[in-house]
Amino acid sequence: MSDGSDRFGEAQAPGRTEDRRLLTGGGQFTDDFQLPEQAYAVFLRAQVAHAEIRAIDTTAAEAADGVLGIYTSADLQHLGTFPCSKPPVDRPGNALVVPPRHVLAVDRVRHVGEPIACVVAETYEAALDAAELIDLTLETLPAVQDVETAVAPDTVQLYPNADRNIAIDWAFGDTDAAAKAFNDAAHIARVTIDNNRLAVCAMEPRAAIASYDPEIDKYTLRSGSQGVMGMRDTLAGAILRIDKERVRVLSGDVGGGFGMKTQPYPEYAAILVAAKDLGRPVRWTATRGESFLSDNQARDGIIHGELALDADGRFLGLRASVLANMGAYLANGPGIATRNMAWCLSGMYALPVVQLNVQCIFTNTAPIGPYRGAGRPEASYVLERLVDQAAADLGCDPLDLRRKNLIPSSAMPFQTAVEQVYDSGDFAAVLDAALPVADWAGFRDRQRQSTARGKLRGIGIACVLEHAGANRAESARVDVDVDGRITVYTAAQSQGQGHFTSFAQLVAEQLGVAPETVLVCEGDSDTAPQGGSTTGSRSMAVCGGAFIEACDALVETGKEMAAHILEASTADIEFKDGRFLIAGTDRMVALREVASIAAAPGWPESLPASLAAAIDYEAVAPTYPNGCHICEVEIDPETGQTTLCRYAAVDDVGKIINPTIVDGQVHGAIVQGVGQVLTELCVYADDGQLLTGSFMDYAMPRADDVPSFDLAYHSVPCRTNALGVKGAGESGTIGALPAVSNAVMNALRQVGVQSFEMPASPERIWRALQHAAR
Repeated sequence: MSDGSDRFGEAQAPGRTEDRRLLTGGGQFTDDFQLPEQAYAVFLRAQVAHAEIRAIDTTAAEAADGVLGIYTSADLQHLGTFPCSKPPVDRPGNALVVPPRHVLAVDRVRHVGEPIACVVAETYEAALDAAELIDLTLETLPAVQDVETAVAPDTVQLYPNADRNIAIDWAFGDTDAAAKAFNDAAHIARVTIDNNRLAVCAMEPRAAIASYDPEIDKYTLRSGSQGVMGMRDTLAGAILRIDKERVRVLSGDVGGGFGMKTQPYPEYAAILVAAKDLGRPVRWTATRGESFLSDNQARDGIIHGELALDADGRFLGLRASVLANMGAYLANGPGIATRNMAWCLSGMYALPVVQLNVQCIFTNTAPIGPYRGAGRPEASYVLERLVDQAAADLGCDPLDLRRKNLIPSSAMPFQTAVEQVYDSGDFAAVLDAALPVADWAGFRDRQRQSTARGKLRGIGIACVLEHAGANRAESARVDVDVDGRITVYTAAQSQGQGHFTSFAQLVAEQLGVAPETVLVCEGDSDTAPQGGSTTGSRSMAVCGGAFIEACDALVETGKEMAAHILEASTADIEFKDGRFLIAGTDRMVALREVASIAAAPGWPESLPASLAAAIDYEAVAPTYPNGCHICEVEIDPETGQTTLCRYAAVDDVGKIINPTIVDGQVHGAIVQGVGQVLTELCVYADDGQLLTGSFMDYAMPRADDVPSFDLAYHSVPCRTNALGVKGAGESGTIGALPAVSNAVMNALRQVGVQSFEMPASPERIWRALQHAAR
């Protein structure tokens, strides 16, 4: 298989074609669409974290002006419950506890913000007023919001079949081999990490518009998603319990997803039912406050890690145990905390043994779902914090320790201890390339300058690798119309990734046509081929691979059609630069002409009726993007304020199709990693009330919190796909989390601080400094 080295030069890469439309207000997001006779939905939500529902009286609300309908769980008993991702089976009989998650709460609420009733009215204001008239009687129960309290004996039980609130106690790796490695170790480095909970905070809040056509018995949902096919299949199969052809999902422009918009939510199903019942479209748009309460949140857990080393500093093994918060219901949290983390725990290193134990814990908080990286940042974080801790313990250079344990490029393909086979990579070269980009050699001079100003300056490094593109199946369709327009259909969904640019560029290059002649069609489950979502850094490796095969199939179909037009043998037809030609002659016919001639009367029925191709594709393997990220911070000991001074990274994302888009993806991902380390934290009170329910309390990273980034690439083409590409969308987060944390820790160690908790807010850092000074 080609390694992709002969494809796509940077000079050919166009700028992002969608930017002008989006930046000048031409975007069409869910809330921009208006339907005739639409009604408005508002949800009555739980205001306590844990309670029995004793009564719901909607009498007064139903009599309010403009109210069209009010729905509670009693009206939705025909609906199913939401599915969740499950971890791989680790041992016989160890089943995941999956409690039912209903569209509207049944008998009990388990987190603040859980929807209890849906009010539909002529206007939003009327629906909001009526929701306040619902008489809800609750019997408040004790709540639990943190994982350590949740697993304690005699604690609050969310579900009777989940003892100590444990959804699953999951194990990975060879326990005996790990025990031997640690028994034989000359040194063991240890860290305990509080993986702070995050709110996703997509720029566009969740929104949906539902309608129902009785003539064809079909539901339509317009909503921002990360893939319409998965959304449709879940809504139809699991929730509405009807044939999937009876549900159409449409997604226009999507203002950020980051994993949070992958799955359907209760609100979507409720308004679909209301739309059918009322015979009118029903729309709902979350307020920012609702988003904080009801969107899937991210991260949240406690990680204990250990790294065993021999007397020469070689890694012998890694052990980690995790208490992972799942929230009140299971979204995709179990797969994230178990499988995703396990597959990335060996990173770039020749670690012979890896053992992981994860307890997935129910609490009275919003459900945990995927968020940029989804288990992979946790793996890189604990691994790289352990490597730095080992270097500090042993008094050795963290660069030397890493170099000593990196997998050499000559070992590729490399079988890891975490069930993965790395097909490619030159990890030592990536590390070596990053040092001059970051001016590592000049750090001591900059540190002396900071010291002279009374500041603490630290430098952090992280060598990281991720497992990308786990969902390897995808379908694609390519059509050529009579005007020469090439339309490509995909189940992927852009939320800022630039699909309309990069997919068009890819297909144009493959077919030898101008990119502006290629139209990318996504966001409609009625026209999209079956496929996965835009998640897990998979789109170019998997969808791009599907497009390559579809284009190849299109060319083969076209050769048969062109042979008829040119009165030649199919075997004599070649394809080049958008034209079919008879080998050795100047006789040719263009793609557009083939499509036009085939559409005219008299075209033989024995030949393909149109110039089109549809294929089902499965990638051979995941990809393993990797990189080295280096960060410098400066801390003011008087205030605890941490300033991010410099950030450099060298990434191996395989062959780069469009450098502008890759740079943008890495930039955004770095900032999201920085946000977790320095500013972001979801805080729940002991009674389960969310204390950080607005941007007044939840600190998002701002433009002036980060410097300009120095980025470079050391591309080693992937050997398991035709394009040679690797995932790029999450590498920045996976690198930033440990790099920034290691920089903060490097600065704090100078004054005796041995640990800190994320986020490194001024108060937390100041307190850590005061404690060390005692």
